[in-house]
Amino acid sequence: MWDPELNRAVEFDTIIAGLFADLTGRMAGHGDVFHRVDRHNLTANTKSAGSDATPEAITEGEQTFTVNTHQIVAQQIEDIAQVLSRYDIRQEYTMAASYSLARALDVACAALFDDNTLQTVGILQSEMTDDNFIRAWQYGGDSAAKGPGKGVVSPACWGGLLKIEKFTNQLFNGDTGGKALHDAQIGRIYKSTFYASQLTVGTAPNSSGHLWWDNHFFKIIKKAPKNDAWFSPLAKSWVLATDQIYGVFENQEADEAAAVTTRARLHGVRLQSLK
Repeated sequence: MWDPELNRAVEFDTIIAGLFADLTGRMAGHGDVFHRVDRHNLTANTKSAGSDATPEAITEGEQTFTVNTHQIVAQQIEDIAQVLSRYDIRQEYTMAASYSLARALDVACAALFDDNTLQTVGILQSEMTDDNFIRAWQYGGDSAAKGPGKGVVSPACWGGLLKIEKFTNQLFNGDTGGKALHDAQIGRIYKSTFYASQLTVGTAPNSSGHLWWDNHFFKIIKKAPKNDAWFSPLAKSWVLATDQIYGVFENQEADEAAAVTTRARLHGVRLQSLK
């Protein structure tokens, strides 16, 4: 007897890209470079009677983000295989291709989590502590990060947090359904919602996640996954291909000090832990 179900490959959760701000609408039409111009603060000077004020002249810079990641999944299916198979090979290809591209996008997003060496909490290969999260929250507060935060950590890091009552007690996280205990959902802690992903950057036992605010991380999708197919009459086979074009980026916020023209990764904090 043939099993009516295939032994499909394990699929990791692909949730990171969905947490990135989507700025696709700001780059409609042609072009592959997204420009973001800085606007810094001005100096409040003391005005002396009888003397003119001196205007400030600030030469602002810009950040440029190039949208040029093009990825493709392709497979050839012989017509005889499709005819004789008891499984819907075309449908299985579509499912596998969709996952492969979604996973690749998540991996690209996660790779950005390891770049912030200025604001980092935790130690690689170790569980994170409550103090680590308080310090991470403080980084955001020090730079006036607005709105709720979003955080991504590995399942191993998440498991360590479940040992801390604050992360499982509804009085702290507002979880009245018991998800923190039963589904390992941390919920909202320190005005931030945390998610677990197997795709955080780093090779086990190292893992780097991130906590960020607003559109510190963002994505631009120039071409959403699109399926194409053509039939070769000589090979008697279908050639299937699915591709996508996108860019994922980390913004550097303009520094608050008056008259400076610098920027830094202020609205994100690297969370170092374990897998």
